[in-house]
Amino acid sequence: MAKEQLGVIQISKRIIRIGHQDYPLANISRVQTLRIRYGGRLATLAPLRGLIVVVLVALVLIAALAVLPTLDLNADFDVDTVATDIAGIISALAALRIIYLLLVLFYRLFIRKQRYALILETAGTQYTALSGTDPHEITRIKNVIVDAIENPPESVRNVSINGDVVVGNKAGRDQYLQGGSGNSMTIDR
Repeated sequence: MAKEQLGVIQISKRIIRIGHQDYPLANISRVQTLRIRYGGRLATLAPLRGLIVVVLVALVLIAALAVLPTLDLNADFDVDTVATDIAGIISALAALRIIYLLLVLFYRLFIRKQRYALILETAGTQYTALSGTDPHEITRIKNVIVDAIENPPESVRNVSINGDVVVGNKAGRDQYLQGGSGNSMTIDR
């Protein structure tokens, strides 16, 4: 689904229009709100694995370069100077990668907002109709849709959307990568 800001949901006697998608009221078998959890490389603590790998690889390479000058290599160049230069380059690259991974970890721990999704299930297929950071707005919309299923309006009813709510799943982008259980949905890429 597209990621577009949404202002209004249209509910008629038989159809709910959310963005550019139409859902027949009679085909909706379940409506639920889920908390989005991130898995795989999107997981909150995933950068820690990268930090450990970078530090270990850099330490092994620098240790190997420290041993290199002690070997008796009949080279036409100064092995000690070359080993020192290469160790400096490895250290600089490792430091840049570590800084990047620490920034990603900081963002995921302290800045990234918790996201929620409104899931419409029709004939066994789940669709992320809306997602956003405001759980109260997502729950309000869910209640309006459930009420429309129980009591379809006689004329077209426009439901305004407030806050950070978008059509589809802004966090995961791909419908087929979603799975869920309990009260959360995991996006694993």
